[in-house]
Amino acid sequence: MSKAGKSVSFKVPASKLASGADAWIANRGAVPVTDQESGNVTSLKSVEAAPIEAAKEKMSRFTIDVPESLHRRVKMQCAARGQKMADMMRDLLEREFPAS
Repeated sequence: MSKAGKSVSFKVPASKLASGADAWIANRGAVPVTDQESGNVTSLKSVEAAPIEAAKEKMSRFTIDVPESLHRRVKMQCAARGQKMADMMRDLLEREFPAS
């Protein structure tokens, strides 16, 4: 006797998915405003977006090996500053090697 595999499918109305995605896209960069007592998000406050660059330059990957202790120090400093490691490294490289 063989066991037939049971198929289970989950259906989510497309309208719910689309409206959630549309809301997320429309509110990118918005800062949540929370209720002081409950801590619940009550609204989203728009933040001015950075100016759109004319043309984005193609990115290229840069891989280096560093000691774990240095990696840990960089990661901790970036976390403390609320900055991504990749952004910090790009800034550091731009300062060290400015465009001529």
